[in-house]
Amino acid sequence: EVLAGTKDGCDEDYLPIGDWGIARTCETCSFSRLSISSQAHGQTSQVFRDDGTYQPGPSTDFNAFDLTGEQGVTRASIVYGDKAVQIRDWRIRQVDSNHLSVTNENGNVSRIYRSDGNVYGNSGGFGGYIIDDLGKPTCAYLTSSFLQLGDWRFGEMGGHLSVTHKDGLTAMIYRHDGTIHSGPRTDYNAWTLVDDEVLAGTK
Repeated sequence: EVLAGTKDGCDEDYLPIGDWGIARTCETCSFSRLSISSQAHGQTSQVFRDDGTYQPGPSTDFNAFDLTGEQGVTRASIVYGDKAVQIRDWRIRQVDSNHLSVTNENGNVSRIYRSDGNVYGNSGGFGGYIIDDLGKPTCAYLTSSFLQLGDWRFGEMGGHLSVTHKDGLTAMIYRHDGTIHSGPRTDYNAWTLVDDEVLAGTK
């Protein structure tokens, strides 16, 4: 349910952030996968699997913009909640003021971004499904250049996608060449992006 803004221009199968897409991919795979990929360069920078592991890029499979292959984007409605967004069986959620996690509904956590700019792997204590209820849509919204979830932003900057906490530290940069570069770092700060029209979700 959209409480503010509009869904016009958004694709319900994936989250479009500038040239980037966050999508559930590969309907026929044995593992459920959530990918972060670039459209212009055709590169997938990160694939999260429902066993709590992840596959770094660069690669061209499991791409959010692949509409033809078996490993491409799948049908997945997008639902916004309390500092969270759900993409079918995946949640990206701010679990507290310092942590943002990427979690499958089975409880496995594939990625934890921390406000000090570090990233971590599977840790059930920071899962997005510890509180089963997604909650009333609050501070979870999409613009043409970033996705904001509470104190965090996934933002397109200079052709790359960065994950930044509002305190100023970038925990991860997904580059258009398919590589990933973890923090802590202070460049590519997604909080410098202009807070423009809400395309989906609510402030």
